[in-house]
Amino acid sequence: MLYVDAGKGHYIPAKALADSFIRAGHEATVDNLLLVLGSKFWNIMTKYSWRAMLHVPRLEPLLTNSVDSRFNAYLMKRVVEMDKYKNVFSAWLEKERPDFIVSTNFIGGAVIPAVLDKLHLNIPVYQYLADVFDTPRIGVNNKLDMMYAPSDLGVSNAMKRGQSPEKVSVCPFPIQYKFESYNPKSKEAARKELGLENKFTILLSLGGEGIGSSALLYKLAEAGLDCQVVTIGGRSGSTDRNFARFRKRYPEFSLYQKGFVDNVPDYLSACDIQIGKAGANSVMESIFMKRPFIITQVLYPFEASLDFLRTYPIGWGENDTNCQVEIIKEYMESKTLRDTVETAFQNLPLSFGADKFREVLIKQIQKDAVK
Repeated sequence: MLYVDAGKGHYIPAKALADSFIRAGHEATVDNLLLVLGSKFWNIMTKYSWRAMLHVPRLEPLLTNSVDSRFNAYLMKRVVEMDKYKNVFSAWLEKERPDFIVSTNFIGGAVIPAVLDKLHLNIPVYQYLADVFDTPRIGVNNKLDMMYAPSDLGVSNAMKRGQSPEKVSVCPFPIQYKFESYNPKSKEAARKELGLENKFTILLSLGGEGIGSSALLYKLAEAGLDCQVVTIGGRSGSTDRNFARFRKRYPEFSLYQKGFVDNVPDYLSACDIQIGKAGANSVMESIFMKRPFIITQVLYPFEASLDFLRTYPIGWGENDTNCQVEIIKEYMESKTLRDTVETAFQNLPLSFGADKFREVLIKQIQKDAVK
């Protein structure tokens, strides 16, 4: 399972799939694609350029769209065919001897078939669409053995971008095992266990980078809403300083900063609504736990999620902080809205399970082996 270190959105499904194969008695490994190719420079560039764009979320869609082209996919393929990268990758293949490769990042979908072709190796390569509802143009590649999307919308958008219908298929979302094996709790029980107050709870997800704004906290405090906010995710110095200033101004506001936690299902059980930038994993985990969400930063890879939400009203995409507060206020006060959301959750065309996805992959591997 190969991922790219640009947030946790590509690593988590790779790890969930690898863990599933291991539970079933197979061998599996999770590696950083760019390091496997021997490119420490591009690994650093990818990691920190993504973090930089999270600080300017309004510009990110424009910047990412400007480089998402078939021409850049072609350039990437030509680069990895250079001996410098090809030989390092060949050494990794010799060490691991994989029967197949799954890439959870679109870069892998673009470059891995090209370098394998240059090495004259016939190893099946499967691309997983970590963005769930869409794929960047760079990732479209009919040299792949199969592309998998965890939604019908993702399959449809991949075909619109040029992926052949016979080379793309729907799959279950590889939710982490701690979600699949979770014993559901009531909101009240989860809050008590976590040491939270028993009142309307907003779970603010800051993602793996911990980069977020404190603007919503000020608006909630100014509106006088009887709620509490719990933040989870990475810790960022700039975000921590912003939150410290908020605490100083509104010391009575119920704010809990938890940082990284390994019991995310408990926090989702405790919350009424989740809010944060559009990370596929946090959104899909929220859907799995049947908790509505507000996407505060609709980044380029997740723009198609808004099309999904127009059909299935289980969340909102809203960049404006004042509008976010109005959504929260309406959801707190309107039983009709809460009932609409609950009904929508019962009718979602989504499937979950890393083990289910594992079985899909095994059947495809067996099919490809007899070609």
